[in-house]
Amino acid sequence: MIGFLRKINLGVALVWGLLFVAMNSSFAFAAEELPPEKAYLNEVYKNMMDVNNLHYDMAIKAITPMGEVQAAINGEVQENPLTIKQDINLCYRDEQNKENKVMLKQYIEQNHGNLVMYLLSDGKWIKQIVPIDPSLNKKLTADEKVSARMDMLQLLKSVKLKRETPSYKYMEITLDSIQISDAIGAAVKQNNAQDKDIVSAIAVARLGLLAAGDIKYNVKIDKTTNMIKEIDIDLTEPIRKGAGIFLDIANPKDRTKIEDFLIKSTLNMQITYSKYNQVGPLEIPQDVQNNAKEIKLDGKAVIPKT
Repeated sequence: MIGFLRKINLGVALVWGLLFVAMNSSFAFAAEELPPEKAYLNEVYKNMMDVNNLHYDMAIKAITPMGEVQAAINGEVQENPLTIKQDINLCYRDEQNKENKVMLKQYIEQNHGNLVMYLLSDGKWIKQIVPIDPSLNKKLTADEKVSARMDMLQLLKSVKLKRETPSYKYMEITLDSIQISDAIGAAVKQNNAQDKDIVSAIAVARLGLLAAGDIKYNVKIDKTTNMIKEIDIDLTEPIRKGAGIFLDIANPKDRTKIEDFLIKSTLNMQITYSKYNQVGPLEIPQDVQNNAKEIKLDGKAVIPKT
């Protein structure tokens, strides 16, 4: 799947708030033909694509019948070489309202055709290596940046200015789920995907996406820099609708339980960006690399050669 995202760079990912990315499709329309709100957002996207590194703070909150979960993820990312470091703090309350906390630390780096991930859990570092397409992080040309930006604008169903202060603009963005599904389908076809599991997973994801309907999220834009400062998204309704299509194949007993769980659950996410092009260089500490125990994706440990 990662191999499909050939047009993505750090700036593209930022534009989508680390939630959505542009696929390998091309749409031709001039910026001057865009409605005023989209034209303004186009300029913001243009600025965001020049970001090479930044700091981010992500807050996720889920409330379910089984308890409440909150995650605070604070990290930094750089584009070249692709490197991420982040602290993950999880806090959840179970059905008895007992509070539990988990603290994790993570490093991720691209090493040629691999994504190398290090995770500190229970005082021990583990390492996993995931193969990726090396072109994932390739430098975009000026024309490719314009094409990627136009791709993303095409996937926006609407852009509305909700309110404005002397310092910020608050805009509501609606993503067109049909356009996104079609873009994913075009990417699968263009890349001639052969892996049956991946193709099946993508097909299921497209069905869920179409069932979820259009997805809305809010962005806070700094008027001085024309850069995105904050993104807020309520995923409650999209998940309820998206999951609904799979309830048809559940047996009546399970269906009732799942429906009840979804109706009583909410999921919200907020991402705040700062320190644009002021972070780095990021490197994985040598002691982390030396002490991490490699675990294969099948869960088996890799015994170091002596």
